[in-house]
Amino acid sequence: MKTLAVLLSTFCALVSFSINANDLDAVLKAKKIRVAVDTTYPPMEFEANDGKVIGLDVDLARALAKILNVEAEFVVMPWDGILAGLQSNRYDIIMSSMNVTPERSQQVNFVPYISMGQVFVVKKTGTPVKTENDLKGKTVAVQADTTSYNALEEFKKRGIAIKEIKAFKGATETFSALKSNQAEAIITDEAVGLYYAGLDAKTFVVSGNAMKPEPIGIAVKKSDAKLLKALTDAVATIKKNGEYVRIYKEWLKVSPKL
Repeated sequence: MKTLAVLLSTFCALVSFSINANDLDAVLKAKKIRVAVDTTYPPMEFEANDGKVIGLDVDLARALAKILNVEAEFVVMPWDGILAGLQSNRYDIIMSSMNVTPERSQQVNFVPYISMGQVFVVKKTGTPVKTENDLKGKTVAVQADTTSYNALEEFKKRGIAIKEIKAFKGATETFSALKSNQAEAIITDEAVGLYYAGLDAKTFVVSGNAMKPEPIGIAVKKSDAKLLKALTDAVATIKKNGEYVRIYKEWLKVSPKL
C-alpha cells in the first residue's frame, strides 16, 4: 500500500504539472485572462455607479491583456480570500494593489509594476499627523489585512502608544470612520489617500508620509512560469510605449517614477 500511495502521489504531481505547465497557453486559448480585484480600493479598483469595475489597476490590466492579445475579465473578490481564490484556480492572476511581501512571496510569484508609499490622513479640523510618533494616544482607522495594518502593528511594537486600531474591510468604510469621528487618523496607500482627499477636500487632508514607497505586484501562481514571464514582458512593453504613463497620470494626476 505504501508503494501504491507513492505512485499515486507521483501521478498526481505529474498531472498537476501538466495542467499548470500550459498556463499561458490556456489563457491564449480562452482568449481571456481572469483578473481578481477587491473593488473597495479607489482609485486603484472600485465600482462605478453603473456597477462596472474601474480604476488604475483595471486600466493597466486591460493594457497588459491587449499585449497578450486577450481580453481581461474581472472577478470581484473580498480581500481576505483573494489569495486562496488564486490557489484554487478561480482566476489566473491578482492585480489589486497587492504589496510584495516576503510572506506573500512564499505563496505566489509577483510581477512588480508600481511602487507606492503609505500616508497619514486626518480631518482638516483635526491634529496633523506628520510621523508615526504623532499617533500616540490616537484611535487609527485602517483597512484590514493590508500592509497599512501591518505598519500600525509595527509602530506599536516600537513602543508608540496608539490608543486603538480600528480595522475595516474597505477603504470607504475606513474614511467614513474618520469622517464620523470614530477615528482621528488613517494610514493608507498614497494613491488612496490622495484620491479621497481630492473627493472631499473640505474634510480630509494628507498630513504626512508614513512609509517609503514599496513595490506592488501582480500575483501569479508559483506553477505558472510561462504566464509570469509573459506578464513581466508585457509590463516592460507598456512602460516603454507610453501606455503605462498615460494611465497612471489619468488616475493620479502626476507622472510615475519609472
